[in-house]
Amino acid sequence: MKKRTTFLCVLAVFVILFACAFKLDENSSIKDLTHPYINTYECTRATLGETDLLEEYEYFRIIVGENNDLKVLFKRKDGKAYEFSSKYTFDDTTHELTAEIGVLGYPYRQKTVIEKGTFTISMPILNKQLIMIFETK
Repeated sequence: MKKRTTFLCVLAVFVILFACAFKLDENSSIKDLTHPYINTYECTRATLGETDLLEEYEYFRIIVGENNDLKVLFKRKDGKAYEFSSKYTFDDTTHELTAEIGVLGYPYRQKTVIEKGTFTISMPILNKQLIMIFETK
C-alpha cells in the first residue's frame, strides 16, 4: 500500500511538472496547435525587378484555409479587386506549402516553406524577378 501511495505521489509530481512545462496562450485554439499554417498572410514586400508593387496595390493577401482551400486576394489602388481560389497541400515534416493556380489560362504550381508565420514567393516574370514576402496578420 505504501509503495502504491509513493508511486501515485511521484506520478502526480511528474504530471504537474509536465503540465507546467507548456505555456498555452489563452487565445490559442486547437487549430493553432495542430495546423498553425492555416492563417491569413499579408504581403509586406513585393517587387518586380526594381518596381515596388506595393506602390500600385493596396494589398496582396493569401488565405490558407481549412479543407485545403487557398485564396489569393489583391486590390489595386484604383479600387479594382481580384480573388482567385485554389487547393493546396501542406507537408507537416518540411513545412512546405504547394498550391496550383491558373495564370492567364496556364496552370502554375508554386512551392514555398512557411517558417514562423512567414514565407517568400520568388519567380521570374518576363526577365524580371518577382519577390513577395508574406507574414501573418
